Parts: sequence; C-alpha cells; structure tokens
Amino acid sequence: MDTSPIIFSESFHKNPFDPLVSVVIPAFNEEQYLTKALQSIVNQEFQNFELIVVNNNSTDKTAEIAESFGAKVIFESQRGVGYARQAGFLEAKGEIIATTDADTILPRNWLSRIVSEFEKDEKLAAFGGLYTLYSGPLTARFTISRFARSAWTLDKIFSRGWGLPGVNFAVKKEAFLKVGGFKSELSLGEDAEISRRLKKVGRVLLDPHFLVQTSGRRYRSGLLLGLMAYIPNGIVRIVFNKHKFLKLPTIRSERSFFARRVNQFLLLLVIVLVSLLYFSNSCPLKAGLKKTNFAVNKLKKEK
Repeated sequence: MDTSPIIFSESFHKNPFDPLVSVVIPAFNEEQYLTKALQSIVNQEFQNFELIVVNNNSTDKTAEIAESFGAKVIFESQRGVGYARQAGFLEAKGEIIATTDADTILPRNWLSRIVSEFEKDEKLAAFGGLYTLYSGPLTARFTISRFARSAWTLDKIFSRGWGLPGVNFAVKKEAFLKVGGFKSELSLGEDAEISRRLKKVGRVLLDPHFLVQTSGRRYRSGLLLGLMAYIPNGIVRIVFNKHKFLKLPTIRSERSFFARRVNQFLLLLVIVLVSLLYFSNSCPLKAGLKKTNFAVNKLKKEK
C-alpha cells in the first residue's frame, strides 16, 4: 500500500452550518479516483452545500483524501453501496440530498441545476440524469453515449416511471425519510428501487440530457461482460417487480485481470523468442557481434 503523505487540496470546502444541499459520496478504497470527483464537487457554481464522504470500511487513503477536501467523513463498517448511501443520507443536514459515485466527474452547474428543478416544482420528490463514460473500452463508451437514453426510456415504460441512477441522483430529504430510505441490503439497484417508492410521495423526474461523466472500469473486460453484471437484475426488476440480490465484484482499476495476464504472457513470449534467437547460430545479432569483435581484434594485431 502507498505510504506517501497526503497533500492537502488547495480547493478546501468549508461545510456551512445550515446547508441547503448535502452531497453524499459512498466510497470504498477509492483513492485512485476520489480526488478528481471531489475536485469537481468543490468547484461547483452553487456553494451552499455540505460535503459528506462515507468511508465504507476502506483500507487505503480514501478517508484522508476526503478530509483533505474538507469533507465530513462518515464511517460505515458494513460494506455495500446501499449501506453507505443510507448512512450518508441519514447524516445529511440539507433539505436536498444529492449523490454520485467516487469515480465520477461532475459539470460545474450540477448542483445549480438540481436546486433549480426543486425550486420550480414543489411536488418534485426526486430528480436526476444520466451519464457518459470518460474511460474504458471504446465499445462501451460509444454504446453508453448512444443507447443509455433509449434503455432508460424503455425502463420507464415497463416500470411506469423513471428509475434514477445513483451516479446522478437528488432527493428531498423529507421524501427520502417518508419512504424509509434505501434498502441497505441491496448491493445493486438500490437507486432504482427507491425511485419506485418515491413516486408514492411526489414526482420523480429524469432529464436524459443532464449528464455526468463516470469511469468505465466496470467494462474493463469488454462491453458484454460489463453489461452482464446489470442485465439480470434489470430483467427481474422489470418483469417480476423484484430485485435480485446480486453482488457486484469490487473493481478499483481500469485494467482487467485478463488484460494483465495477456500482457504478462506476451512479455514472456518476447523474452523467450529473443533468447532463442540470440543463442541460435543463425541469430543476426550474434553474427553482428562476432563480426564486430573480429574487426576489433584485427585492428589490434595490425597495431
């Protein structure tokens, strides 16, 4: 584990005593991504917010990085995004609670737009948008950018209302408490599940043009394998109105295990081939070295 000291951010956010908005970031071992995410939050146009990072029992420098930006760090020992979001939301002071993920970069008007939507519609219980990928395979980045809107629209039709993604999600705290918060035991789909219950206490609105950027690490082994982590849960939720208790694998790197093993194999193959060529009598490199040595020895004898 990296033991280098934490450098405190110049963009230090001071949480107000009575914020209008609380921003909650669940984070488990996110030191690789968290700095960029927090930088995009503290640079928001709208500044009347408190910043809460839920340290979900991390073993790296997640908590220290969060503190360096002025975040209030909440510790949640039970690992899982449902537990982490619930802990952060219950701690929030703001009338509006916004949440995203620790590997996400937000536009500067993210909070301004969220506040604006709630101010112009008193019956709005929850508001959100979609996302694009700033990293990952080109196939995944293209597919998400082109077809995410269609996928969410189909989900809206079958689910009879929008399901908001946790990466771009905001809710009135009053509405959140009325429905009892997240189902903490869900490690996948906790955002879509609470969206359904929120419809009972107010409007739930999604703007597909309201975008944030998140990492493509879930697709590091390819588009198909990445989608297979989500599709079964989505089908069961739409068809049977239930949630499968799938557990997403912990992925904290853009490089896949398969990719690392392929690179290691190729490196070993190159070493073996070079060795075979070098020790072969027909090796051009070896022949060249022999000619060079012969020429040097000949010059020495002539002198």
